Amino acid sequence: MLKENIVKLLETAEIKIEEDKLETPPQPEFGDISFPCFELAEKEKRKPQEMAGEISRKIKILKGSLVKKLEARAGYVNFFFDWKKIAEKVLKEILAEKENFGRGKIGRGKNVLIEYSQPNPVHPMHIGHARGTFLGDALANIFGSSDYKIIKANYMNNTGLQVAKLVTAYLLWAKGKKPEGKPDLWLWKLYVKFHKEVEKDPSLEEKARETLRKFEIEHDKNIVKTWNQIVGWCVEGFEETYKKLRINFDVYFYENDFKDPGKKIVELAVKKGIAFKSPEGAIVADLEKYGLSSLVILRSDGTGLYYTSDLGLTVHKFEKYKLNRAIWAVSTEQNLWFKQLFKFLELLGYAWVKNCHHFSFELVHLPEGKMSSREGRAIMLDEVIDRLVKLAYEEVNKRNPKLPEQTKRKIAEKIGIGALKYAITKIEPHKTITFDWKKMLSFEGNTGPYLQYAHTRCLGILKKAKKWKETFEVGKLTEEEKELIKQLLKFSEVVEQAAKDLRPHYICYYTYNLATIFSNFYQSCPVLRAEEGVRDFRLNLVSATEQVLKNSLNLIGIRIPGKM
Repeated sequence: MLKENIVKLLETAEIKIEEDKLETPPQPEFGDISFPCFELAEKEKRKPQEMAGEISRKIKILKGSLVKKLEARAGYVNFFFDWKKIAEKVLKEILAEKENFGRGKIGRGKNVLIEYSQPNPVHPMHIGHARGTFLGDALANIFGSSDYKIIKANYMNNTGLQVAKLVTAYLLWAKGKKPEGKPDLWLWKLYVKFHKEVEKDPSLEEKARETLRKFEIEHDKNIVKTWNQIVGWCVEGFEETYKKLRINFDVYFYENDFKDPGKKIVELAVKKGIAFKSPEGAIVADLEKYGLSSLVILRSDGTGLYYTSDLGLTVHKFEKYKLNRAIWAVSTEQNLWFKQLFKFLELLGYAWVKNCHHFSFELVHLPEGKMSSREGRAIMLDEVIDRLVKLAYEEVNKRNPKLPEQTKRKIAEKIGIGALKYAITKIEPHKTITFDWKKMLSFEGNTGPYLQYAHTRCLGILKKAKKWKETFEVGKLTEEEKELIKQLLKFSEVVEQAAKDLRPHYICYYTYNLATIFSNFYQSCPVLRAEEGVRDFRLNLVSATEQVLKNSLNLIGIRIPGKM
């Protein structure tokens, strides 16, 4: 809003620029926004100070402008805003638009598919899966808020050797049994057992390969039935976890459904000469001339690989959903994979490949190193959720012992899961996370519960006030009120930037800053005890802050308790 206002004012002096040319001065006495004249002065071979003076004299501050005054100083044109006018405009806008405040239009008419989470159907989701799941879901919310039509997709690797090992383990040690308890956890124990037993009996590996051949090549009815049943049980377990997290998907893709379409693409690649048959009979993508390692895209026995299905699925995504963009939220381990995939599709002639994006993020490690699900060395996501909710319940019970039991449980669930989502989403994607129970369970400082508490404090003030007038004007703004208005004003811009940069943590930073600025305001500016006109203005300011906190937390998937 503010930069747009400056751009229009500069046009009255025949200066046309983009908003990113404007700067924020280092000190308040230099104004709120500055236009540096150095580049323009160099082009016209003039002094920046002289240029700034001329521009400032030409600018016409129109009636109703948000700019109060401007001045030329040291090669800059400095603009000073009328913050009373801005406060009135912003508060009216937030309280009129409510949950729609902050929604942008950059995605209007565009379809975006975001694929994320992608747990392997051989074991429960561990804490490492939480990162891709939370980041992908936050991205989907942010794109949705920017008016894109979003398709939230989950891709299940329901074929391949790892599933064959689980199916083999089930046939050997649990045939005919149904899962006891949470199905994905029950199956994981069999998966771990297989890897322990194979150390004693290496022939189990060949049994698993035989199971894979029977499933994919021979289509053995009994194997196919058992295989699909096991994958179905695993997905049931995942859905239990997603339900706790309030995360849902528009579509599930299954790898096996795209093996045959992928094989047809492999045939086309061979005909075009961008893939070749190796001496061993495997089909290889020829990518070395493009600075990438070549890779097998079809085994010598005719069975497909994950890559085979990825080719088929990617083409399917763009053809079925008429996509303007496809995003994969997948860890940095697959950086090379996506470079190979996108290059291969480009060589095949698919023009839409330029709209494919790998949203890459680092892994979550345990203090002792990398997790291993096959060795049973992993922190399962359900365990983390349960411990966080239990800890939150103890806090809620301590502070509000008289609340109904069901209410305490609901509040604890929102706080515990909110703490987990925020702890992971706030970390910049390129940074590794080392899982630490103490940090993950901490509710102090820059945490989800701190943000939730700021919101409930707003609600508490408004509840005590009961009634107030819609007054948006005040005699004089305090510095704390001005800072809060400034932060509220930034929300739309931050949401748009988070969508453009694929950076959900921008929302986390913004929300934490908003909560901190609100806390400073609350401590310095009495609300309920203020004189009538000021009281009404501040109550509207608190109401606007409550709304923007809610909108921000919704974007990162954090639910808000009515009490803490």
